[in-house]
Amino acid sequence: MDKNKIVSIVVVIVVLVVLGFLMFKGDGKLRIGGEEKVATVNGVAITKTSYDTQLATAVASYKAQGINTDDATQLAQIKAQVLNDLINNELVNQGIVSAGIKVNDEDVEKQFADITTQAGGAENLKAELVKVNMTEQKLRENIAKQFAIQMYLEANIDTKSIVVSNEEVTQFYNDYKAAQVSASSTIKVPAEKELADQIKQQIIANKQQTMINDFLTTLRSKSEIVLSE
Repeated sequence: MDKNKIVSIVVVIVVLVVLGFLMFKGDGKLRIGGEEKVATVNGVAITKTSYDTQLATAVASYKAQGINTDDATQLAQIKAQVLNDLINNELVNQGIVSAGIKVNDEDVEKQFADITTQAGGAENLKAELVKVNMTEQKLRENIAKQFAIQMYLEANIDTKSIVVSNEEVTQFYNDYKAAQVSASSTIKVPAEKELADQIKQQIIANKQQTMINDFLTTLRSKSEIVLSE
């Protein structure tokens, strides 16, 4: 399969794990080496520092998309998703380590160069990274983690078995068309044959994501996850 397909649908978060002596303070919050943590995954801590850093990045990213992160409900959803992603990422990271997966530095640099070109040059890339509270080094780390995750998922998920029927394409198109017409009675939706390839790719991506979610659910069911209160 195309090596970018899974990468494009997996949200990659680099977790900063701090290992140390687990202590329970009088305030009832879980701490490791004196530092508060938000969860443990198979005994590995996800620190509050890691969580706060990722939350800040997520909030900045959503703001850049025009989402009101000051809304209490929206912010609560973002916080829950960040914690969930950190836990899933740690589970996958442990799997990667266990499998002994290594990423080629040349692949990372090639992907970084491609991203730089797509951004319109180095200066534009730097500006975009500032918007989401990320450095070039962190981007490289994320790219490396993306490749490692891709390799790990491909070894554990049979995405090659995915098929898309003509009936599925037609149903997707009809649902899409109905939604577009409902939003605006004057909108002109292209014919199904014009969108068929795009629709098929979207259905494949959706099925891939479902398979990934199922795999993560299996990992979680076999793991010990403890959340701090």
